[in-house]
This record gives sequence, structure tokens and C-alpha cells, in this order.
Amino acid sequence: MSLTAKIFDFFSFGNYDNCERKTVQKIILTNIFTCLGVLYFIGFAIGSAVLGYYLHAIVLTSAVFLMILNLILLHKTKIYSLSDNLLLATISVVFVYFLITGAINNTGHLWIFAYPILSMFLFGKKKGTILSFLFLLAVMLIIFFPASSFVLALYPISLALRIVAIYGLITVMTYIYIYYKEQSYKDAELFILEAKSETRSKDEFISKLSHQIRTPLNNIMVLSDLIANTNLDENQKGLVESIVASTNNLVNVVNSIVKVSVTEIDEKTNVINFELLSTLRSTLKLFNYQFPEGVQFQIRNDVNEKINITGDPIRIKQIFLNLIENIIKFKTKDHTIIELFVSKIKETQTHLVLQFNVSFNFQLPSINLSEERWLLGDGMLNQLNLINSSFDISIAKKIVELSGSRIFACYINNVTNMEFMIKFQKVPAEQVVQSETKIIPPINIEQRKIDLKDANLLLVEDNLINQKIVVLSLKNLVNNIDIANNGKEALDKFGSIKYDIILMDIQMPIMDGITATKKIREVETNTHSHTPIIAITANALSGDKEICLAAGMNDYISKPFQIDILVQKMRDLLKERDN
Repeated sequence: MSLTAKIFDFFSFGNYDNCERKTVQKIILTNIFTCLGVLYFIGFAIGSAVLGYYLHAIVLTSAVFLMILNLILLHKTKIYSLSDNLLLATISVVFVYFLITGAINNTGHLWIFAYPILSMFLFGKKKGTILSFLFLLAVMLIIFFPASSFVLALYPISLALRIVAIYGLITVMTYIYIYYKEQSYKDAELFILEAKSETRSKDEFISKLSHQIRTPLNNIMVLSDLIANTNLDENQKGLVESIVASTNNLVNVVNSIVKVSVTEIDEKTNVINFELLSTLRSTLKLFNYQFPEGVQFQIRNDVNEKINITGDPIRIKQIFLNLIENIIKFKTKDHTIIELFVSKIKETQTHLVLQFNVSFNFQLPSINLSEERWLLGDGMLNQLNLINSSFDISIAKKIVELSGSRIFACYINNVTNMEFMIKFQKVPAEQVVQSETKIIPPINIEQRKIDLKDANLLLVEDNLINQKIVVLSLKNLVNNIDIANNGKEALDKFGSIKYDIILMDIQMPIMDGITATKKIREVETNTHSHTPIIAITANALSGDKEICLAAGMNDYISKPFQIDILVQKMRDLLKERDN
């Protein structure tokens, strides 16, 4: 940690986890100037009292008292603009007082030279320059046009001119410094934006390349498996095994390439009214069939039975899908309890700040137990990634940071707890009432037990070769397979035929798989039914799985894949459907 960082950390005087970075920097800067002013005024108050200038000591002591109160106010309200105004007003009164009285040995004019620096650092170059020149105008009125009954210190014309010249010089130099400092920040931000743009272009290229490679790779793997299951002589079997081994090596190469891709979270969100707890329950339900034994999920809250808010439910699902999936990778106990707790931090008429806690009954490795609470920053995540190379919560981290918060964790009483806060807009009461009146009690539909062979399957895939290969792979396992060439066609078929399971591609013309899945789930809210959907896609970058699951899909498999894995996922979902 650099010396500047240590100084800023020392003068933080509080917890600003839910504040923006710019706000935190402004608050710390105000704290620094206030503390320096308090120390400086205390020193001169003591010196004035020792030399018999008791009025000076009283004025400085009063200023110290006001500045300490201002510091307390800033700590409680986090409103740095109000504290900056109070701080500058207090210092302005003290400086004018000592300019009028001459302070000790007629040195009162020396105090005013700090004013331009203080005002520009607190208020920026534009407003700070205006305040500096207004204060200079007041100084000139005092030293050039003194009233004998008002101004006790008299300044010779030569001294008065030097005071104005030095004050003006300090103002100009401070302005130039602030100007070039802001310009360097702008250049740095521009450089970062350009770097991000280049990185995004690289990621898009890698994503397209990965997608184009994975689809034919998948076809080669599936066809190789089909050929291997036919009657072959030893020489032919050896050739097929060589093809499979070479394909697997190529898959590993593709996976290594896409690891360099950086997950980008689009700042645009789909803001709608939704009920938070039901969204969280549906998210946790996705893990139930994946971990039927050994992992128990619980959800609690201290707010209400229903939390109606405005936001992006897909983003919320992505956070917890990413967190929980990676937490389970470090599971060390046969019976693991993962609990999600929602609590209210702050509430206004229009907004609600909620804290989310994800706790589990084991410890993440490489954690310093001497720290009660630690930030899940890049350093800590890199340590965890070294222990488990598949550990990656960058999606959750970036979404939480986009909301203006950060993820923290602690390990107390054999329980690890991850926490973060998000600010939501509340749904107006009249909209809540309207939405609740539309709710129809669920109808208990008796589900018949379905074997995979008798299941009615819908394959949504736009590539004809991929269609043939999937059908060829499953024809001996599933009797009824329908095909839709895009999401729109899948919706039309779904509306007229009852399907037991759907295999959904993602990138398709007319309507993609994500949009089609969302619309299917909207239809099912009115019919009180649920059809399992598995994403089969060449989208295999970091975050693609979470996007599919958050959209409402039950499972995800990336190309290339083993057909046995797909079959097992289908059987698991049909079994879950029957229970």
C-alpha cells in the first residue's frame, strides 16, 4: 500500500461501503483538511493564550469546536458538500478576523494565503476560483480601505500590494495545478475506455471464434461416438479412438483460449416490477436437483413476506447463481447448509436498501482468520483461484459493483458469510395491489410419470446439420422428437403441443433462445405448468451459463459435449418433474 493510500485509509473515519468512490474520496479529503485545521488552530490557540491574546484564543477555540462538530455531522450524514461549506465558512471567518486584528505581531495576513488552496481542493477549480477571488475582494476592501473603528491592523500600501500579488499568484498556481491534475485524470479515463474497447473487441472475436469452432467439434464428437458404437474391426476402432482423442485435445485448446476472455456486464438493464423473494426461491430451486443430497438451501428475511421492488430480476439471479455455484466448489462437508438472508438497511418513500447475506457452514481456504471482515477484491479472488482454478465469481462481483456496492466476507463461529448491499426502487402501492389482484391460486395438476423414451421432446436448433446429429444421437432413446428452427417457431409449437422437455439453442435468427425461454416462462405463469429446458449452445464463455439459468432454463450444456451427459441431464429433469 502506498503512503498516499495509507493516509487516505487513516482519515476515512468510518465505513463507506455503500458510497460511490468519488463520494468517499471527497469525504476523506474533507476529513483531512478538517483535522489539519483543528490541529493548526489548537496550536495557535495555545500560543495566543500563553502570550496573553485571550480573544484570539477564544476565537480559535470556538473554530475548533465548530470544526469537530462538522466532522461528526459528516460522519453521520455522509453529505460532504454541506460539510465543505461549513468548513470553508468557519475558516473564512477566522481568516478575516485575523486580517482585521493583525493576529500576533501583525501577521494576520499570512493566514489568507492558504485560502485559494483550500477552496479549490474542496470545490474544484471553477467554484474554488470564484470563491478565492470573492475572498480576495474582501481582503482588498479591508487592507486598502480600512475603517479605523473596524480594522485594528493597518497595512502600508507596499505591504498591501505584496499581499494581493502573492495571493493572486498562489490562486493562479493552484488553478494551474488543479487544471492539469483534472486533465491527467481525463486522459487516464480515456486511456482506460480505449483499453476496455480493445478488450471488448478481443472478447467478441474470441466469443465468435469459440462459437464457430465448438459447433463442428461437437458434431465430430457425437458422430465419433455413434460410429464407435457400430460394428467395427480393431483397426477401425483404433482410428475412431484417435479421432476422439484428437478432438478432446482440440476442445482443451479452445477452453484455454476462452479463459483469457474478460466477462463484460452490460450496464443496460431490463427494469421491471418484481417480487424479490419469489425470484430468489426460483433461483435456489435450480440447485435442488443438481445437489439432491448433501446440500441444503434456506432463505430467510426480516422485511416482509413479499418484497415488491423495481429492478432487473435477471441480474439478481445471475449474482446468486454465480456465487452459490462457486461456493459449492469448496464444499468440505458431506452435509452443507447454504442460507440466504435478506435484511433491510434503509427505507425511504421511494427506495429500499437491502443487505444480502449468503452464509455456509465451512471455511474458504487461504483466509486470514485475524481479519474479522475482508473485501472480496481481486487479490483475494486470485488466491482462491490458485487453489481451485475453476473458481470465478467475477460475474457477481461486477454486477454488485455496478450497483454501487462491494462484496465482503467474514468467518465467525465456523460459518462463512458473504454480504453486499443493493439499492432498489420501491413499487408504488397502487401497482402492488393491481398485480396482487391478478394472482390466481395454483391449480394442482396431476403429473403422470414419464420415462425418457416416452417423453415428448422439442429440439430448438437453426442449423440443419446439428438437427440431424442430435436426432440421430437420441432416436434410439426418445420416440417423439419435434424440431423448431428458431425461438419464434418454438413458441408456436409450445402453444399447441404439450412437451415434456425442451432442448434450446441460444444463437438463432428471428428469436434467440434466451428470449424464447423468457416468453415460455411467461406463458407458464398463466397455465401453472413447468416444462424443463436445457440450453445446448456453443456459448461457453464466462457468464454464459448464468445468463441461461437466470433467463429461466433448468440446465446448461456447452458444445462440444458427450451425448451421455445430455441424456443424464434430461433424465434428471424428468425425474425432478415427476416428484
